[in-house]
Amino acid sequence: MKKFLLSVLICLPLLAKAQTDEKYLAGAIPVVDGKVSFTTEMQVPALSQEQLYDALLDWANTYFKPEGKLNARVLYTNKEEGTIAAGGEEYLVFTSSALSLDRTRIYYQLLMTCKPGKCDLEMTRIRYWYDEARDGGEKYVAEEWITDDMALNKSKTKLAPICGKFRRKTIDLKDELFKSIQSSLGNRMIALGLQPAPVTPTPAVTVATPGVTVTQSNTANIQPTAPVAPTAPIAPVAPVAPTAPVAPTAPVAPTAPTTQNIDAQIQAAVRMTITAGNDEQFEIGKECWGGFGKLFGKDVAFCLIDTQKTMGNMLLSQSDSYTVSFYMQGNNKPSVVVKCKKLMQQNITGEEAKKMNPNNDGQKTYNMYVGEIIK
Repeated sequence: MKKFLLSVLICLPLLAKAQTDEKYLAGAIPVVDGKVSFTTEMQVPALSQEQLYDALLDWANTYFKPEGKLNARVLYTNKEEGTIAAGGEEYLVFTSSALSLDRTRIYYQLLMTCKPGKCDLEMTRIRYWYDEARDGGEKYVAEEWITDDMALNKSKTKLAPICGKFRRKTIDLKDELFKSIQSSLGNRMIALGLQPAPVTPTPAVTVATPGVTVTQSNTANIQPTAPVAPTAPIAPVAPVAPTAPVAPTAPVAPTAPTTQNIDAQIQAAVRMTITAGNDEQFEIGKECWGGFGKLFGKDVAFCLIDTQKTMGNMLLSQSDSYTVSFYMQGNNKPSVVVKCKKLMQQNITGEEAKKMNPNNDGQKTYNMYVGEIIK
């Protein structure tokens, strides 16, 4: 029994690692025309090409600048074409301790192309300089080092011991870059006063009423009426015999009650909670609700939390996803549930918060959390 328990304990870290490797496995490294190239398109319909270009150039000039031995910089700009090219150079740290440091230098190009209402991003020409302090180190290119054939085992279920760590950290860097740009564009929209307009909640927002589940259409699922039984045929009239009685029709089944509009449900709720982290739930006032909107072409929900509320801000700052729940009077089960994937976080003034929810205090400051509504 002791041997069995020991085996289980030894395997637990391996199981946990396997669970976190999904995003790094087969297909995670796109190869286009023989080159590793990460691309994405960001929809920002509220911004013109010029506004997008200015926002991205400000971000690039802040992110890509020489620092010590690293020579990151903006390489090319063309405002008329809406094009920005930057050369990245930074360290990817694999492990670090008081006795050792395992890291690689990574070089890459980030291309940004702005168009009215959207921008295209491409991270490409990726290469590495590993163990540079030892006899000049080793140099690799992404196409020969982090592709599926090189960085995964034969069954494509695990990362390879050496190449795998380069693959993992490169994907993490790509995610951080794209997320940083997305957050910067969101901040620019707020700075320009381009507050996203409210939209109808998506199907991921559910409203619970007795026996009824409501999705985007806000329409209750109505139980179909039962068919009416046909009347019995009337017997032929005989000289003396009476006609046969007519069979009664079957009763019509009652329809399910229709539900209120989702916004009305939220307005009528008396409690609001947010669940984040390790399913840790905290209760928060309804003034923290900022409503629904649309950002980067995605349906989003806004939450506004007073900067003095340490616990709430700490949990949301450290969480990638969270759930907002609303409760009716005397009900322990939520009537509205909004599940979100965090897109960005922005510090705003009390006056800005009041525009989104008049119950907020104009003299305070708030952290605004924008979450993509997910299923």
